[in-house]
Amino acid sequence: MSEWFNRPCPRLLAFLAVLLAGSAPLPAQQIDQGPSIDVEEYDVSVELRPSQQELQAAATLKFSSVQDRLSRVSLDFNGNLTVKRVYLADRPPAPGSLSRASGQGRIASDPDREKEGVPYLSRRRPPAPKPSSNPGIPAPEPIAQDPNLLAFQQDFDQHLLEVQFPRWLDAGQTASLVVEYAGRLFSAEHSPLYGVTTARVSDEVCYLLDVSRWFPTHGYRQDRARATFRVTVPLGYLVAMDGEVVSRERREEQETFTIVNRQQDFPGSLAAAPFNEIPVQAGQVEVRYYVMDHKRDFLDAHSRVIGELLDLYSDKFAPYPSRTFRVAVIDNDSLLGFSSPGIQFLADRGFGPEPNVNLLAKEIAYQWWGSLITPRTERDLWLKEGFTSYAALLYQESVSSQEEFAEQLREVAVAALLYEGESSILNANLLDLYSPEYNSVLKNKGAYVLHMLRAVIGDEKWFALMKQFVYDYGYKTASIGDFKALAEKISEQDLGYFFSQWIEQTGVPEFQYEFTTYRIKDGFRVDGVITQDLDLFKMPMEILIETEGEPETKQIEVMGTESFFSVSTFGKPIKAVIDPNYRLLRISDDIRLASLIAKGDELRRMGEYTQAITQYQQAIELKKRSSLAFFRIGEVFLEQRSTQSAANSFREALNGDLDPQWIEVWCYVNLGKIFDMAGQRDRALNEYQKALDTNDNTQGAQQVAQKHIEEPYRYQGPRVLIR
Repeated sequence: MSEWFNRPCPRLLAFLAVLLAGSAPLPAQQIDQGPSIDVEEYDVSVELRPSQQELQAAATLKFSSVQDRLSRVSLDFNGNLTVKRVYLADRPPAPGSLSRASGQGRIASDPDREKEGVPYLSRRRPPAPKPSSNPGIPAPEPIAQDPNLLAFQQDFDQHLLEVQFPRWLDAGQTASLVVEYAGRLFSAEHSPLYGVTTARVSDEVCYLLDVSRWFPTHGYRQDRARATFRVTVPLGYLVAMDGEVVSRERREEQETFTIVNRQQDFPGSLAAAPFNEIPVQAGQVEVRYYVMDHKRDFLDAHSRVIGELLDLYSDKFAPYPSRTFRVAVIDNDSLLGFSSPGIQFLADRGFGPEPNVNLLAKEIAYQWWGSLITPRTERDLWLKEGFTSYAALLYQESVSSQEEFAEQLREVAVAALLYEGESSILNANLLDLYSPEYNSVLKNKGAYVLHMLRAVIGDEKWFALMKQFVYDYGYKTASIGDFKALAEKISEQDLGYFFSQWIEQTGVPEFQYEFTTYRIKDGFRVDGVITQDLDLFKMPMEILIETEGEPETKQIEVMGTESFFSVSTFGKPIKAVIDPNYRLLRISDDIRLASLIAKGDELRRMGEYTQAITQYQQAIELKKRSSLAFFRIGEVFLEQRSTQSAANSFREALNGDLDPQWIEVWCYVNLGKIFDMAGQRDRALNEYQKALDTNDNTQGAQQVAQKHIEEPYRYQGPRVLIR
């Protein structure tokens, strides 16, 4: 059932002329906030035609009005598809009659949303829409007049469909709206998720993700509804979709699958292909795989990880709400992973012999944070992105040692600090969706903030909080304010300072400290002061005192720019280390260094080589002997075939701190490649032999060196970053 998505959004409406066959359309006008409905049920019949890369469909939306004097409704609808007819189910038009759109311009958007300049679910800021940019099929001219056909307008740029009713609907009144449509879906061109293929109909594989708006929907991931789908595919295809398959009907060279979702949820994501359907029991849940033949041998390894994840999340958050979990492997042209209620879509490259544990951990967590509970507004996206990323960390914690988990936290801290100053978590909806900045702020910093909250209120209350949050808001929308109120209730603390500091603001502390040791009657006392530059900062912090005996960990309160502490130990103190387990997101020299290198790596992946080198050079200014920074510069020069500069950088890397250790073997391999490119075979063989002598086989370095001893290297373009 609907909870109106109370946010500025592009789904706002334009005034339509009443449609009369042969009449000229009136121009669209700016209007106020659009009307609100509650969709109760979808009934969709779709025929997939892979050889033509197109679909033909009819969708019925049964809904009720939640306001008086409802005259029109705006729906999300893919701009690559074209509406043929729109009518009310109880007033069908005569056969053969077709609608003509009353306009194909841009449906007016809310002024606040215009100022933000970020259409909902647009991955990046696209160019300003141009008139008549419709890549779909033009709206047909009417064949026959029919008063039962409804006026509609498609905004192809904003992926919207607006329908005008012939009479008012008052609050509580129900209606069933039928939309008949067709079109071609194949590539990322004009996708609702900018630059990403979210719907494809092809001979190799078909998939229709709900984010593509392949059928008219209201309130993406906001308005829960029941659904029935009748999916017609070529004979031999299987349909992977959440829900109960109630029938399969064959007719000549086609088969129709009828799939019913009786639970009000967010239905509509599917894949279809000549799949193998293979059920595997994974813990308490049956995992049903939809894969091609070459993936069959990978099921057991994935089932083990998926079973562990479902069991862990069920224990920590709430029981998984179904007995079946589906996994469909599609092509490599969409996202690496996409999660819908009850089903996980994975790219072909994301389903290999060794499970991508981090990918699976994050994607499966969306079944709780994003499906079971959804953010109420775009400003509440932390409840989805930060929570799923931290769920993945919980899994890593469950299978790692304390030292390994601390290193993983450090890596998350580095990723969080890459673009921390670009936006607060609360305003991160203004960042481009899935951009490096979005991922840094919402996913990485968002996860770390949850880890810090856990440290503030303690494990017992934190896990109780997560369970109670799911219990209170399961199958509903929730806000950050809802979560804060519940956290304060369970922890019995005023957490206003915490949410203000970490959710509403930017800024990360950098600590300096000094201490003095005193001998006392029962041992020793350590008196010290911690300084940092955030005036309103307040957080508990651990201090590890290394002594001549066992190390001792103490907790102190840090408040303001200067905090004094005094702790007692039994053994004689030798050294004090603040925040030894990375419980606090903070800047330090080693994290700053790693952040500069990581930002350089990000820029390099984006093809911004000059800016990448600038980041690496800043890292070298911070740490003169950083082998990793010199190595990265060498790789950039090698990709650009600037071999002398590359060789100089690899030599500098060998003379540096050799951290991490694999740098040595790969410097020798790369120097060998450079000499091969220069036609100096003897010098190349010498470098390859040095690589073999290290006995370091990081990312197959030994095999690469041996290969080029037997056969000279030939440049083949950029390669994947070594980590």
